[in-house]
Amino acid sequence: MKKVLFTLAALCCTMALSATTYTSHIKVTVNGSITEQDQVPVEVVEDDNTYTLTLKNFVLVAEGIPLPVGNIEVAGVKGIDEYGYTTIMFNSPIAITAGDDPQYDFWMGPDLGEVPIDMVARFTDSALNANIDINLEALGQIIGVELFGVAPAAKEGDVNKDGEVNISDVNSVIKIILNN
Repeated sequence: MKKVLFTLAALCCTMALSATTYTSHIKVTVNGSITEQDQVPVEVVEDDNTYTLTLKNFVLVAEGIPLPVGNIEVAGVKGIDEYGYTTIMFNSPIAITAGDDPQYDFWMGPDLGEVPIDMVARFTDSALNANIDINLEALGQIIGVELFGVAPAAKEGDVNKDGEVNISDVNSVIKIILNN
């Protein structure tokens, strides 16, 4: 019975994803005008060396006026691990989804259709740097987004250092036990 429970627990754990949320400083360039924001969350989820990067509730600020864009998510991107960090590159159109920040009633992203995104992101467990170019052909401009992020400090019991104590940590412990 113990063997069955252990196997079931191991199977459940292997389905868990590793996620890290970085608190980013963001610099946005539109038509040569630069705006900056702090405390912008960026999430990176890893599943078997395939990554999803999400910039949630992205808001442009033009001449002091916030323009809610929405959620920018690139998914299924293979990672390259070298020199102590992981690099992901993405160059394809995506649909920007509506954000869920209650202070905004309207998000322009869903009305834009598929938008070409060119992104390069490099990250470790504790830091993220990314450049995202959003080609808004309909408006005749490219929006340049630079992200500089740090992950929260590890918590006690956070074996895989994803910023949370969860089932992923159990999965990491099982992998350590089975590999030794």
